[in-house]
Amino acid sequence: MSEKFFNVIINMLNERQLSISSISRQLKSEGYDQHRLIITGYLRALNDTGYLVEQEIPPSKVYSYNHRGRETDIYRILENSLKDVDPEYRYPVAVYILTSLLNRPCFRYELSLVGITPKSSPYVRESRNERLKEFREDISRFDVPETDKAYEMIGNDEGVILHSSDVINGIMKNLLDLTGLKSRYHSTRITEQWE
Repeated sequence: MSEKFFNVIINMLNERQLSISSISRQLKSEGYDQHRLIITGYLRALNDTGYLVEQEIPPSKVYSYNHRGRETDIYRILENSLKDVDPEYRYPVAVYILTSLLNRPCFRYELSLVGITPKSSPYVRESRNERLKEFREDISRFDVPETDKAYEMIGNDEGVILHSSDVINGIMKNLLDLTGLKSRYHSTRITEQWE
């Protein structure tokens, strides 16, 4: 099964519980005509790996997205983390992080996945990279419309980099188990401690 199929299932179950029959019908309406046993096996595998929660409600089982499970989708993680960023920097920070992580310009669709609408900014420009078509085709997790614009940074603004660093630091602290590694006492910045 492809990553696109995975995303269809996750998006379908993100806000609601559905039975196998309901999932099968909805998948069929979206162009995925799979046998019910294959869908059942796939759903059980997603349950076993922590992506879904399986609940028995006689006479059937229902599935829903496991919001408490470990979040690994970069777009969802970034969307949650960008909410705390100064609105002036939110758009350029999203572009900076995505372009740095993905080693390519980011597309309008990707920005929409992190809750950002492109706008005029002194830090970001529309990309004219000659490899945009290749970058678009290399993305296998979702379809990027051919008319979708791509964006890249204009230089390296200190404010954008500082805000981006704060976002990435926050993401790392949330995702990694730092138990037994952090100081029990509140500390100031490292640069202040060692000066």
